[in-house]
Amino acid sequence: MDQKKENHLPVYCIATFQDANTHELDFDIKILEELVDEFEFVNQPHRHDFYDILFITEGTGTHTIDFITYEVKPCSIFFLTPGQVHSWDLSHDVKGFSIFFKPDFYLMDHKLKKLLDFPFFHTMNTSPALYFDCRIDPIVKQVIHEIYRENQTAKLGREKVVRAYLDILLIKLSRHYHRLIGDEHPRPLTYRIRELESLIDTNFRTYKQPSEYADMMSLSLKHLNSLCKKGLNKTVGQLIQERIVLESKRLLLHSDQSISEISYNLGYNDNSYFARFFRNKMNLSPDEYRKTFPNVPKDQ
Repeated sequence: MDQKKENHLPVYCIATFQDANTHELDFDIKILEELVDEFEFVNQPHRHDFYDILFITEGTGTHTIDFITYEVKPCSIFFLTPGQVHSWDLSHDVKGFSIFFKPDFYLMDHKLKKLLDFPFFHTMNTSPALYFDCRIDPIVKQVIHEIYRENQTAKLGREKVVRAYLDILLIKLSRHYHRLIGDEHPRPLTYRIRELESLIDTNFRTYKQPSEYADMMSLSLKHLNSLCKKGLNKTVGQLIQERIVLESKRLLLHSDQSISEISYNLGYNDNSYFARFFRNKMNLSPDEYRKTFPNVPKDQ
């Protein structure tokens, strides 16, 4: 099994789900029922190093993403950003598609676009689940089928066609997301907040001071805090702390690392400081929190 190991929690690559003769390591699309049957380990908590769009056409169940459990039903779509921890419990009759892609694949023909433009990636503050009536916009389903068919061919320009369809799909899904979930903030504000969240997601182990992120974005801390307050009613410091808490919970429940190892991996040299920080946020010590959920599967 081809996978990366990060903090004892499985991190799967696109190659994990491909045979040895496949060399397309930055994009793939799988029929969901075949994926579930062939790779049983995806039922357990794990991460990806790629983006994943999961489209359910039939079946029911639950999909847990970073400790929040969502209903699975026909015409539900789930958006996964690299690094998120997820697992699912799906009915035997589930059908659909799972689209895997690395950022470089999408950006190859869309250099002026960024994945931060889309409301469902790189954020802890909006839902990764979208539920809509497929009859309202049958083109979404058609485009996914076209991506699958095109990806099976060896025709000239196949990757360009797949990228074009992927772009159409992301734009169409963004429209439905805004219509159903909403985003009342101006686009520049939303983009700046998502840029900040992406920077925190990448750097929270090393950089924990709000002023460091203001410097990265060439903004004053006062201005950056004002943007966060306007968009999320939170401060930069709160966003950083929320990301640290999320990663702490991931490692406490889904790995067999000691508290000191988790503390070190999160960038804390003082175990007691990390323990005080965690207790302050969760009203439990790290060890107490871990013991509260003894049956959560861990990577072995």
